[in-house]
Amino acid sequence: SGYETLKSRGLELIKDDALRLEIITLYEYDYNILKKFEEEYDEMQYHNNYFAAINNKIAPHLGFDESGNIAGMQLPLRISEEEKNILLSYLWKIQMNRRFILSFYAQTEEKLIQLREKIERNIER
Repeated sequence: SGYETLKSRGLELIKDDALRLEIITLYEYDYNILKKFEEEYDEMQYHNNYFAAINNKIAPHLGFDESGNIAGMQLPLRISEEEKNILLSYLWKIQMNRRFILSFYAQTEEKLIQLREKIERNIER
């Protein structure tokens, strides 16, 4: 990446201390946080945490076509109030976590846009 090249050649090539700090922060902090959320944070591992439990309740109500593709779902689901609440709590957790990570992505994207503009202005000087 451009950052790795810059890092190997020496970040001191960037004379503006504030700009250099912003570049380092974006790559070493923001990108690292996103990577940890996506790959390491257990709560964000939806397939591992929720797929089996949700699938076990929903799959019996799915209809399939001759090719084995899902063609629909028998509604209403015939599940207990407790099972419904558990499913809804899983869906709520997934939704809240996705909103959080998407918000962090949006903030990081905005930082990147602003940083790019600063770099372009710095190059023009």
